[in-house]
Amino acid sequence: MKKVLAIMLSVALVCLLFASCGGSSNGGSETANTIVGTWEYESGGYTYVFNEDGTGNYNGAEFTYTTDGSKLAITYSGSTAPFETEYSIDGDKLNIKDSAGSDTIYVKK
Repeated sequence: MKKVLAIMLSVALVCLLFASCGGSSNGGSETANTIVGTWEYESGGYTYVFNEDGTGNYNGAEFTYTTDGSKLAITYSGSTAPFETEYSIDGDKLNIKDSAGSDTIYVKK
């Protein structure tokens, strides 16, 4: 009986460990693929900072942002209409479509 109880406890512990290693509960975003962080334009000079709380900064201009799948909406302070665009992350590269629809690549710092 003690052996069966020990096996059951071991199985429960293993299940608990696997469950704790699962995906995040923040809409499926993986930590390595999150937009949160500091991103510098490939050619330099422009930097986005995306904070975990949905706020950010672009070269001194404060904003709030939301993401939904591949959509990014940024509302700069003093503005009521968000700038909405598509974005993607591949490793340490953030690709944001600019207002003309061109790819703009930022590198994570």
